[in-house]
Amino acid sequence: MIIVGDKMSILKSVLEEELERNLRNQKIYKEMLSNLPKGSIYISNRNGKQYIYRKNRVGKKIINEYICALSNSEKAEEEIKKSEDYSRIFKSLNLAIKEELRLRKALKAYE
Repeated sequence: MIIVGDKMSILKSVLEEELERNLRNQKIYKEMLSNLPKGSIYISNRNGKQYIYRKNRVGKKIINEYICALSNSEKAEEEIKKSEDYSRIFKSLNLAIKEELRLRKALKAYE
């Protein structure tokens, strides 16, 4: 027979382990984001040709950085993939932060 106190300590232990895992994941996500360029990719038409730019906010200014001509498909695909990776990892980080808050709230009940 398991005593209620033992169940609570097991649950608290599981919550603590999950919080530690979550914090490790957040650290990994932040490191991954620091290795990827910020900003969104867009295509601009100029003189009948298409060019890829990255738009990024620095303070109050919006910076448009030229990447390559759209005809350079390998470079274009690489930059678009980097932008998609950044978005995916950023969303994962935000979900991890929300999960951390829920875990901390749940752990407070066992203190």
